[in-house]
Amino acid sequence: MKKFFLHNGTEQQGPFDITDLKAKKINKDTPIWFESLSEWTTAGQINELKELFQTNTPPPFDKKTTNVPPIQNQISTQKSAKPKESKKKSKIGRTILIVALVLVVVFVVITLIANLVSGDYNSGDTYQEKVMTVEQIERSQPTNFLSADGTYRENFWGDKLKVSCVFTNKATVATYKDAIVRVTFYTKTKTVLVEEDYTVYEVFPPNSKKTVELEITNYKNVNSIGWEIIQAKPY
Repeated sequence: MKKFFLHNGTEQQGPFDITDLKAKKINKDTPIWFESLSEWTTAGQINELKELFQTNTPPPFDKKTTNVPPIQNQISTQKSAKPKESKKKSKIGRTILIVALVLVVVFVVITLIANLVSGDYNSGDTYQEKVMTVEQIERSQPTNFLSADGTYRENFWGDKLKVSCVFTNKATVATYKDAIVRVTFYTKTKTVLVEEDYTVYEVFPPNSKKTVELEITNYKNVNSIGWEIIQAKPY
């Protein structure tokens, strides 16, 4: 059975089957991925999920005026009792219908909960298969999980900057290496003066932090610097 992964902008969720997706009430713009896709897409682009967003629109309402004949004044007591009896039956019918609808809703909710619980344990996928699927996602998107922070200072002559760069790998199973760090030099008016890329030949295991010392060239009129990881390789 095909398994889908969702993404809320900060982390992925899943795997889910189509029944799970119905319960989550996703929309056409929800980011989604499954094995065999080269990159993330939206749920509205997956043919087998389009039925989740189809809605049946009723035809335009044609307002017609119906002339109701006036009630005859000469209505016998026996005849006037019939509408009351009809209203009573109609009220009973509505009550039965409401109870039936409530029972159907309760049944559907119980079925969905049972499917969600059983889906976690009886989906037919082994733990290893699930981990491999997550790893494929993480290996294909290193910069979504690998980030860099830290501090820097000038050397005695002011021509070099010593950067203590802290690399954080938030991936659960993927390991990365050879991260490319882009350093941006700013003036005191926050204007970009120059950008330089530095390759850090280190290995970054999952769920880890590593501090790497870098020595980079300083420039005249530099007031501050910033850096980010623009590329890394799966290890």
